[in-house]
Amino acid sequence: MQTRQETTPDQPSRIRLICLASTRQQLAQYRTWARTLSDPIELVAVDVPSIADLEQSAALPVAGRLTQVLREQLQPYLVQPHALFAQGLGAHIALALIQQVQETCPGQTRHLFVSSCDSPQFSTTNLPLHVPMTVLYPPGSLAAMLGWHSLVRRELELIELPGQSVDASLLNQRLVRIFNSHLGLLSY
Repeated sequence: MQTRQETTPDQPSRIRLICLASTRQQLAQYRTWARTLSDPIELVAVDVPSIADLEQSAALPVAGRLTQVLREQLQPYLVQPHALFAQGLGAHIALALIQQVQETCPGQTRHLFVSSCDSPQFSTTNLPLHVPMTVLYPPGSLAAMLGWHSLVRRELELIELPGQSVDASLLNQRLVRIFNSHLGLLSY
């Protein structure tokens, strides 16, 4: 567990980037990012399988028990300025989490980043998000990403990622630059 770092008046305020990891590979990727993000951004990597068994949670609705457990575990981070990042099916978990958090901690979620995940089916039970959102998607999948628009009541940014032939370290550098530019501005 990371410790909180208090800021002084001459330091920029901090924002936490909460990254939901569904695999060990994602967890390692997030730990690498933590060393390269700008100073005002603190990364919190969450090992979702250690909180709840994903195979069992797949039978539950995303807004079900897994989201509730994550919300309870992350409560100290969610009551302060934060952003969320998740990829694959974790993006649907992040969406459900933010939908709950925006009611209990309004204004604390500053941004949602999702990657490589089709937009969820919109229904009238979905609460619209009142946070800016960035969707990172692989080449050729733009049409599947457009459904995120119906869930967002603020800015929606779509960024096409390079193809799989790109070196992973270059892709990680690009993602860190995206986080730094979006979240670094929120820290001032």
